[in-house]
Amino acid sequence: MSENNEIKEPLNKNYKVPKLRFPEFNDEWNNLRLGDILKIQNGKDQKEIEISSGIYKIYGTGGVIGYTNNFLYNKESVGIGRKGTINRPFYFNEPFWTVDTLFWSKIKEKNFPKFIYYLFFTIDWNKLNQSTGVPSLTSHVIEHQKIVIPKLDEQKKIAMFFTIIDKKIDVINSKLSILKKYKEGVFLGTRKCSKKIALKNILSEVNIKTKYNNQCEILSSTSIGLFSQKEYFKHQVASENNVGYKVIKKGQLLFSPQNLWLGNINLNNDFEIGMVSPSYKIYEIDNSINSSWLISMLKSQNMLYKYKQISEQGASVVRRNLDLSQFLEITLDIPDNQIQIGITLETIDKKINALSNLLINLKNLKMQLLNEMFI
Repeated sequence: MSENNEIKEPLNKNYKVPKLRFPEFNDEWNNLRLGDILKIQNGKDQKEIEISSGIYKIYGTGGVIGYTNNFLYNKESVGIGRKGTINRPFYFNEPFWTVDTLFWSKIKEKNFPKFIYYLFFTIDWNKLNQSTGVPSLTSHVIEHQKIVIPKLDEQKKIAMFFTIIDKKIDVINSKLSILKKYKEGVFLGTRKCSKKIALKNILSEVNIKTKYNNQCEILSSTSIGLFSQKEYFKHQVASENNVGYKVIKKGQLLFSPQNLWLGNINLNNDFEIGMVSPSYKIYEIDNSINSSWLISMLKSQNMLYKYKQISEQGASVVRRNLDLSQFLEITLDIPDNQIQIGITLETIDKKINALSNLLINLKNLKMQLLNEMFI
């Protein structure tokens, strides 16, 4: 970062400024309410104006839901959900339409809309929920929310800084999208197969458990890979008593029966030995199968769909209980050149995992900076 963009900590801790600040600004921030800087507006029904060939986007709380040739507003604006998803801010910098579940705003003069967008990420919208059922906000509650903000020049500087971070995030997401499409293309090129085989014939369950506490490193399995728990979470989140945890060795496969449909299945390529929660399933892979090819197949979108079909809804929306017997009956087409395919897929997966980790770190950094650069 250039000297002009250097961020500093305030010398006077009682001074009403954020923890981190650009050095050229010294004024105290102002106590206001959101209603002092914007006016909340209601969205409208899209039924009469929606058209597939429209040039303007129609937004709901989940994002773009259609197109129209009409717009509600053609200036910069910030939006937040009225009902349903109430904790996802929106930034509009082109003419737009929102439906009645999504508020939009008219920004008052001497305020920078993009700064207000980032300010919205620092507000705990769920605490402002006005309903015991579907989460809801009201314009009154939003406009009376207390805020602390700087003058316009500093607003612009902060907004530009976070815009740079968001552009880096967008670049990573774009690269990930390209790699995933390339990976799908590799799958499409594997149709020449010599045999079919069920998972039960190539996977052998392993059930070795720890005999004493902290016997080996605790690992965490996620949809993007297998990690050391302390490195991934920066602290241990597992139970203090980990006797009876399952031991996993290098080259073995593991997955979560509750979250398999979300892609929580991984090959242990990095740890000689570790331990995971007893809820995981661990398998040895038959020597006739290339493990890199297999894990890529097992994490493919087609397989994730199959897992969902053979899993029953659990106590939460995320958890689905896998029917293990049906899982083991799943049949794979074994390609003649699985080793070459496996090498290619492994290379792609390494790049995807590296970018995914970079994306997580960048998003975490953004949230940390939001907490430290706003009051």
